[in-house]
Amino acid sequence: MYGLSIFWDYRVILWHGLLINLLVFLLSSCLGLIVGLLACICRLSSLRPVRTLAACYIEVIRSAPELVLLFWIYSVVPVLLSDLLRTHLSFDPIVSATLALGLVSSGYFAETFRAGIQAVPAGHVEAAQALGMTGAAILRRIVLPQAVRLMLPELMSQNIGLLKTTTLVSVITVPDIMYQINLIVQQEMRPLPLYTGTAVAFFVLILILTSLVGRVGLRGA
Repeated sequence: MYGLSIFWDYRVILWHGLLINLLVFLLSSCLGLIVGLLACICRLSSLRPVRTLAACYIEVIRSAPELVLLFWIYSVVPVLLSDLLRTHLSFDPIVSATLALGLVSSGYFAETFRAGIQAVPAGHVEAAQALGMTGAAILRRIVLPQAVRLMLPELMSQNIGLLKTTTLVSVITVPDIMYQINLIVQQEMRPLPLYTGTAVAFFVLILILTSLVGRVGLRGA
């Protein structure tokens, strides 16, 4: 009942499940960073309607619980699209998990991007404008390189939180480590070592990533 050896006995299955967690994390992180950067640029736009729409998107998406959004995208969105397109559609669980977690994280990434961009000295932007650089060139060559260095520790911390959130995706049948653990628990009836082993595995993984964030933060300082 208490032996952790059972966790080792199922190591191949659990390793494959953990790889699914990492896959969902990487895909949703990329999606969140791209959408978050676009939302941030719109949030800083000189056009008031664009700023308002971006601000509404960021606030709404940050207020959405991850678990609710997982179910909504997996179960509700296919129904809405099926009615709209007059055909039957269904989403793959991994696609649904990527969309849900990517969208939720984009709201937090957008605010981090905005804080980093606004921390760049205004004199640098004004000097670039005096040289005749376009807005896109200023953003790409002047603002973003400096902003990335300032916001990298915070982005890494948010990504660690995103990795932990991937443990929720089993509720929509994504075959991640928690999904596999639940199946094994039903078969073996030994929840203590299995759930404990999973907790230890994530603890070690997140401890390593947290140490990397600490080092990046010290270098950035």
